[in-house]
Amino acid sequence: MMKKMSKESKQRLQQIFQCGQFVLRWGFIPTVLYLGFKRGADPGMPDPTVLSLLWG
Repeated sequence: MMKKMSKESKQRLQQIFQCGQFVLRWGFIPTVLYLGFKRGADPGMPDPTVLSLLWG
């Protein structure tokens, strides 16, 4: 049987989940962009720049 969690434990878990959601929502696209710039372009393609992303 599962032991009942205290109110403080529930609040702490809820706060951890909310923090995780925030990190996933606001960190996903910057992480993808960072990894794309770090890896560079495929052979034969021009190097990516921030301006090329904005105008593309």
